[in-house]
Amino acid sequence: MHKSLIIILVSSSVILAQSPKVYLNMSPIWSSYESKGITSEFKPTGFKWTAGYVVKEFSYASLALEGSAILGVNNDKKSTVQNSSGETFNTAQVSIDKMYSLNVKSMFPLTQSFNANLYVGGTRGKVFSSSDESTSKGAFESSISYGAGLEYWTPVDVSLYANYMQYFKNLDAIEVGVGFRF
Repeated sequence: MHKSLIIILVSSSVILAQSPKVYLNMSPIWSSYESKGITSEFKPTGFKWTAGYVVKEFSYASLALEGSAILGVNNDKKSTVQNSSGETFNTAQVSIDKMYSLNVKSMFPLTQSFNANLYVGGTRGKVFSSSDESTSKGAFESSISYGAGLEYWTPVDVSLYANYMQYFKNLDAIEVGVGFRF
């Protein structure tokens, strides 16, 4: 299945690359995860790849569809954490596995090269936690995702951007990256 997904992504990129409306973004992410009942906050990091296509351009805004995958996540580990009942858990960690998003991106030009962006869509992913005392195997969950950001486009179709995204009720992230328009 992974091979067919890669083939579809590559062939779609080649076909859609004829249009200057196609873009590819890359960014590290710094996330914050709050586990139910645990008083400590976990901060896993990762890398996000996003492919997008500008569907419609208006004089005051543009709309795009984006698909993204968060890969290469570094799990956050803590030597001890406590829950709200006072129980202590040793060698606790949170892992994000296979997280995908599909969003509608609204771009509002502030100047000729500078945009304010809003995102709304859906996210599917698996987050699990473990400690010496217990393990949550985690299951795939789906959630509405939303966010906002700022983006600067250079004259050579390269962008610099920063976003805040809320993926799940207990998982949000800051993303700072670079994009390329084809």
